[in-house]
This record gives sequence, C-alpha cells and structure tokens, in this order.
Amino acid sequence: MGFKSNISGIVAQQLGGLQGKLVAQIEGRVSDMLKKFSNECPTPSELTSIINTKNNLSKALNSFERRIVSFNGAIGGMQGAVSSAKVVIQVIKAIPIPTAIIPPTTGGIGIPISILTRYSDALILLNKIVEALENDIDGVKAVTGSVSSTVRSLKDRLSTIDTAIQRCSTNSPGIVDAAQPKQNTGSEGTPKDAQGASDPNYSYKGYALEIVQDPNSPPIAPKRYAIAKDGKGIEKLRGESSFSSDTQVLLDEVKFKIDNQFT
Repeated sequence: MGFKSNISGIVAQQLGGLQGKLVAQIEGRVSDMLKKFSNECPTPSELTSIINTKNNLSKALNSFERRIVSFNGAIGGMQGAVSSAKVVIQVIKAIPIPTAIIPPTTGGIGIPISILTRYSDALILLNKIVEALENDIDGVKAVTGSVSSTVRSLKDRLSTIDTAIQRCSTNSPGIVDAAQPKQNTGSEGTPKDAQGASDPNYSYKGYALEIVQDPNSPPIAPKRYAIAKDGKGIEKLRGESSFSSDTQVLLDEVKFKIDNQFT
C-alpha cells in the first residue's frame, strides 16, 4: 500500500493563482496612478480616487496575507502528525516479537509469519507517510516564503503612491486635507464609547490597538501606523507607516502581524 500527498501542490496552486492576479492588478494600477503625478499634482477629485484605489489594493493584500497565515498555521498540524507517526513507529519497533518461530515441542509459542508481515507493512507505510508529510511541510514553507516575499515587494510598490502624495504636498499644502482620512487622526489612542468601553475593532487576541502618527514623518504630510499593546500597556508590535491608508487598512496590517507571530 502506498501513500501520496500533494498538500504543497494544492497550496502552490491556490496561492500562485491569487498572487499572479494581485501582481498584475497592483503593478497596472500603480503605474496608472503615478502617471497622475508625472507633470503636476492631481486634482482633489483625482487624489480622492487615487487614495481610494490604493486603500482597496492594500485591503486585497492584507486579505491575501491572512490566507498565507492560515496555510502556515496548517504546517503546525502537519508537524504534529509527523511527530505522532514517529512515536507509533518507535512503539512498533519496540514490541518484543521473536524473529524466529519457536517449535511447540520446546515449550515456546509460535508467531505466525502473517503477523510479522503486518508489522513490517505498517512500518513501511508509516515511514512513507512521514516522508510525504515532511516533504509537504518543506514544500509549503517554500511556497509561502516565496509568496510572502512577493507581498512585501507589492507593498513597497504601493508605498510609492504615498511618496508621490508627500512630494506633492510640499508645493500644495492643502492636498493633505484631502489625503489624510478624517476618522481617527492618530492622536486619540483607542476610541471609546460613551460608557468608556474600547471600540471592539481596536481589541484583538489580547492586544489593545491604537492608531498613532509617525513622529518621523514631515508635519506637512503626517503618516500613521497601528500599534498593538499588551495588558501592561507596552507596545509589542507595529504596523506599516502610511500617509494615505485608511484606519481599517492600518488595523488589519497590525492584526496580521499578531496572527503571524503564532505561526
């Protein structure tokens, strides 16, 4: 009896298809948006459209990253199966089965050859399962690692839009008002309701989330990023700094980092 597994192939097929679509879409959209900055700053309506497009592309990337995290999480289950199979292999090998048939006349108990054959077949199958799963684990890690690298490149590509907006803002200060999202400017910490309870969107897996302004960004074009604090109020994780991303994009980015640290 043989054992074949193609988990890494399935992962490669699913992630590869989505990756190809994202690369084509983002590269094309970014090129079109940057053309708006080629000769002069875009009009307010054009800028609003550019920001909305960038935010939608960022959301698509964040969603794709969550898919990667889910596959990385599956690796833990596969490693658990490998460990269990190896334990079973060691148990079978330790069973004290005589390698020779003892004649009944000497007082021994004979072990049918069929039983020995079953043990041998079980060991062969379990070793094949372990080998297949270990190959799949290596394969999934290679696929998700490669795709994650592509995502980082696409995020860098999207950040060129922020750079273009920032460059434009030095000559047209009013452009900042149109570019920076109005909700949660990054100065009030975690929003609370009238009863003093924190907005549930700003709480994730034991962390309190906040949107803060990047102190290293120029005052005329402030950037923001999301942070995650532990129960003691200590900052543990920080998302990407962005000039034009909306609040939800920033929160999703730091939530992804929280998910990713457990895989």
